[in-house]
Parts: sequence; structure tokens; C-alpha cells
Amino acid sequence: MAEKKIRLKNKVKGYGTWEIDPHILQETRKIGRATHPEMTSMKTMYEGKITYLRFWNFWVRSGTPAQEPTDYFFHNYESGSKQVRHWLNAVGAPTSWPRTEKEVWKRISTVWNWLRANVRIDGAAYSTITLADRWPSIGELARYYADHHELVWAACFSKAHLFAVLLGRVLPRWHVMIASAHHTEGGAPPTASHVYVGVYLTERWYYLDPTAVYSVALPSFAKRRSIGIFDKVDYPHPFSARPVPLSPLDKVPYLGG
Repeated sequence: MAEKKIRLKNKVKGYGTWEIDPHILQETRKIGRATHPEMTSMKTMYEGKITYLRFWNFWVRSGTPAQEPTDYFFHNYESGSKQVRHWLNAVGAPTSWPRTEKEVWKRISTVWNWLRANVRIDGAAYSTITLADRWPSIGELARYYADHHELVWAACFSKAHLFAVLLGRVLPRWHVMIASAHHTEGGAPPTASHVYVGVYLTERWYYLDPTAVYSVALPSFAKRRSIGIFDKVDYPHPFSARPVPLSPLDKVPYLGG
């Protein structure tokens, strides 16, 4: 990776290795309460109060652009190879334009349930999916599935990456992003990060942590809600957002409503 990261071992069973990015080790800027009608100050778990601005019909973090969906994370993402088509068909979510937001939630649930039934945790096997110096491409993931009739993942970013890769191919792109938030799970410092997915529908953002696929079922559309299983992760206030390719999102949204 371009930047060297400090890796520490998290002692919470099932959580895996967390990382600290050097650029977030710096002291967080404290911002007072905003008074502008299109501006608000939100109290975060680890960064004090942060200013958010009104953007369309949701709040976004002031002064923090979204990360680019680069080739390093989404190599050859538009692939329509036979193996990719076979994999998407196996997942079972349509790829046509969804007509209702209920259909959007249904497709998210379909992918969630498929991950629970077809993906297991195996860091060693995950490292074999690609030999390139980047995250696995959709084609490489599809080839692994074709060869093994299952998929594997490892730490939190690999889970969020796989979830987002699938969602971005069965939903309009603006519905999906990869989010990173601070946490103190397992005694980690408050600059540590946990990675999960944000989804947009019904005029708000929800957070969905794929780490929870084995223990939490997504509710019905009528009872839709965010899903996260770690008490010390600041899920609603990600410090980073990485949309999938072709998404117009260029800011970091608030994921709490």
C-alpha cells in the first residue's frame, strides 16, 4: 500500500486485525456548535464535535471529501465475463433498475443472506484470490467462486469490500459506499478504524456491518434499520467514505438518519 500502516492485534475474538492510518493520528480539530440553518454540530464518540453541512436531503461531514473509487480497490469493476455473470446469477439479486425503494432493500437483503450462506472466514485462502498488489477484482472473486463454490473473507475491510462489490452491481451506484469509523474495541486507541458499508434509501443513509451477517438477519423493509454489532464503533459518524465506481457521491455522509 502507498502508506505504511501501523498494525496492532485486536484481542476481541472474531474481530481480527485493525489498522491505524498515519494521517488520522493527528490531533482532531474541535469545532463549536454551528448556528447556520444548513449547518449543525454533531457529537461523535471519539472526535468531539464535528460540523456537518446539509447536502441534498442528508448531512455530510464538513471539509472531508469522499475517497476516489480507484482501480486499487475496484479493478476492472464493469467486467461482464461469463464467470462474473454466473456469480451474480448465483447471488440471486436482479441487475435491472429497481422500481421501488422496497425493491432496493430486498436486493440488499438478498446479498446479505447470500453472504451468510456462502462466505466463510479464512484469511489464508483470501490472500490467494489475487496475486496483484491491490484488492481482489470482481473477476477474481468470481473465478474463486467458480473454482470453490464458495467465497472467503478476512478482516473488516475484506468483508465491506465484498459486500459493496456485489451491491454496486445490483443497485444504482449512488446507493452504496464503503465507510470507515473510529473505534476502541479490544482496547484499541480511538484512532483505530473499522470498515463497513453505507446504503442510501428512503431519503437517508443506513450503516450495515457485514461482520454481522452470521448473527443478525436484515429486517423487512417496513422495519428497516442500520445493523452494527460493535458497541464501541462510531458507526453513524464515518471519517471516510469510498463510493463504488460511477457513484456521484463525493462527500462523507452522516449514517444516522
